[in-house]
Formats: sequence, C-alpha cells, structure tokens
Amino acid sequence: MMNLFNKYRNVLTALVVIVVGFVVYSMFFTGGDTRTLVTEDVDPAQTAVEQELITLLLELRSIRLDLSLFDDVDFRSLTDFSQELVPEPVGRPNPFSPLE
Repeated sequence: MMNLFNKYRNVLTALVVIVVGFVVYSMFFTGGDTRTLVTEDVDPAQTAVEQELITLLLELRSIRLDLSLFDDVDFRSLTDFSQELVPEPVGRPNPFSPLE
C-alpha cells in the first residue's frame, strides 16, 4: 500500500490541490450562499401598465357572445361569395442554383 502511495504521490497531491482550489473558489468567488434574496427596483410606470393590462384581460374574459345571432333570418339569408383557391405549379427546388 505504501509503495502505491509513493508511486502516485505527485498525482494525488495535484488532485488534492485542485479539489481544495475548487472549494475555495466556489466559496469566495461565486457568492457562496445561493439562497440569498434579491430585491429589484420596481418602476411605478411599469407596474401601472401591467395593472392596466390585467384589467383589460379581465374585461375581455367577462365578455359573453349572444349566439342567437346565428339563428336570425337575416343572417341565414346571407350568401357566400368565396372562391376556391386553385393550386399553382411549384418552381425549382433551389431558385438560386444555376440554370442547366
């Protein structure tokens, strides 16, 4: 066992130094405790805009449509003037390739 330790002494020492260096770096340079609370400055104008948006969304949510419109005689007398779209031929797969 001692022969194995003597054989790899430099590798083990380097490994221990790297681990200790990583722990020291983690504690001092990355803030250490990640459970700290962060406060933000809140812009009153932004809060007012957000509150206005929430109010508008709540008003839109309360809208109810009267579906009796679709049963009305005038609605049923409307004529559909739509036209069917005809598929057009497709061009070359790569329009930027040179002409052959």
